[in-house]
Amino acid sequence: MKKTLLIAAAFILLSGLSLRAYFALTPPPEATLMEPLAQIVPRTLEGWSIRDLDMAESPESSARISDFLNFDDALFRVFERGDTFVGLYVAYWTPGKASYRWAGAHTPDTCWVLNGWTCVEREYSIPFYNQETPFQPAEFGVYTRDGSAQNVYFWHLVGGEAFGYEQQGRPNIFAALIDIQKHGLNLREEQFFIRLSSNKSLEELKKTGGFHEILDSLAEIGLAKNAG
Repeated sequence: MKKTLLIAAAFILLSGLSLRAYFALTPPPEATLMEPLAQIVPRTLEGWSIRDLDMAESPESSARISDFLNFDDALFRVFERGDTFVGLYVAYWTPGKASYRWAGAHTPDTCWVLNGWTCVEREYSIPFYNQETPFQPAEFGVYTRDGSAQNVYFWHLVGGEAFGYEQQGRPNIFAALIDIQKHGLNLREEQFFIRLSSNKSLEELKKTGGFHEILDSLAEIGLAKNAG
């Protein structure tokens, strides 16, 4: 038994040293975000009132959590037109900055619920289109609080691809192995977390002038499937 434990410990140690050497010798990928998010997302739209809020004011964050997440760039921009509200939250990490699972852990399923919202509907990896342009599959949920409801679409992009939730129901001990199986040894791609929320349905929003310009800006940062 003792010999088996020593062999297992030696294997784990050698594996750790090998991975450390691999990461030391292999540089992370190049970042694709060349402009600040605040300049890419529309700052003016005809007929809309637009304002930026501090990230700590979003349902995802508090001042403490925002500091802990250690973004390289972030934006919480609110668009209002009549009785229509659209909230756009985008967080960005350069390659190698944050763990995939840590960056993707702050979804509405956790942060909104912890801030008093109730999830009343949830769909996973659903198709999403901006006119004829396919976007990466979206996570979708309806969240309610104090009698109001928000339709929420969100994405966690890792190296330009939507990061799924395959680990539902599996023990956390397998998390690293699942990531390596899907992404290979280089777990240092750049990441975006994008959340689009509104008191209106997506069908209503797509009929509202100016909304497609918001989606166009998300395509520009890599949400479109055919983004280069």
